[in-house]
Amino acid sequence: MITDRRPARDKLRREYDSSHRLEKIRAPASANLAPMFGALEAARDAAAPELMKNVCTRFLASLSAFYGIPSPNLKLLGPRPHSTHEGRLANELFGDYQIKVAKIRLWTRTPMKRQWTSSKTILSTLCHEFMHHLDVTSLGFPNSFHTIGFYERTHRLYLAAIGHPYYPLRWRRIGVEGRQIIDWQETKRRGAKV
Repeated sequence: MITDRRPARDKLRREYDSSHRLEKIRAPASANLAPMFGALEAARDAAAPELMKNVCTRFLASLSAFYGIPSPNLKLLGPRPHSTHEGRLANELFGDYQIKVAKIRLWTRTPMKRQWTSSKTILSTLCHEFMHHLDVTSLGFPNSFHTIGFYERTHRLYLAAIGHPYYPLRWRRIGVEGRQIIDWQETKRRGAKV
């Protein structure tokens, strides 16, 4: 996960910077979300698309009720769109959020082998796309940039959903544009100590 480039235009840059600074949000109690994660795991293990959609829809409705916003629409799709380079997977799309129609699309199968995606990946993607919805409908970020704050807010929501205590993400700079990428190895190493 990589942050977006900081915009050059003043208004967009102010929104980006505000999103970047907002790392903490209140999250629903894990006791309320963790059972839904268990149901999501069961639906995934059963390879039952209708059951999966029902669980994901209930999860989104629960989050939306907690934040006092309308629930987004949801569409579950099959294998993830992807690109390859020299026969190897180069890029893939896990989900997206369509701002104008408040709709989340979530791909539930791996791109190459077309197997069911892991339940944690499905949940992580659902939290990510819901955060775009929350940004637009409640937090005042109409463009919902991928900032460090965006990823930290999403991370808090995901950890609450799986019943884990919060630990911060670790970042490292890439390139010359000031973009940053999550250092998963360092995040996991330090997160394990929490």
